[in-house]
Amino acid sequence: MMESMEHVVKKTFILSATTAIALLFASCGESKVAQCNKIIKVANQASALGQEFGKNPNPAKGSKSLTELAAKIDPLTQEMKALEVKDEKLQGFQGRFLTLYQDISKELKNAATAIDKKNLPGAKNSLASLQKSGQEESSIVKEINGYCSGT
Repeated sequence: MMESMEHVVKKTFILSATTAIALLFASCGESKVAQCNKIIKVANQASALGQEFGKNPNPAKGSKSLTELAAKIDPLTQEMKALEVKDEKLQGFQGRFLTLYQDISKELKNAATAIDKKNLPGAKNSLASLQKSGQEESSIVKEINGYCSGT
């Protein structure tokens, strides 16, 4: 009878340990998903700003519309920077988004300054840099979506 009781206790312990490990992995998965969602939320806000600007560039405002867009991106840069992300791969994505947003803000301001100074080559260079940033954003979004969805 004693042996049988030990066997039951052992089985229960193994089952409990297996359940605890499964829950640990499940919580890690949730944690990764939650971290993904935090980054993606900020990235979506930045993307929406760019799309909104692209649809309604308001040429009447000239350089002012570019500086206004930069002013809207700067808080998103700070929000992205403040996110607490533990997953190393996601930290890499976070860093890439930060660099991207800083570059976009800088180039928007540079383009505005160039327009104000009637510096056409400078404005064209800034706009070319912005176009490259748009391609980089697409690349990061595709990569993070693949990582977060597990594909």
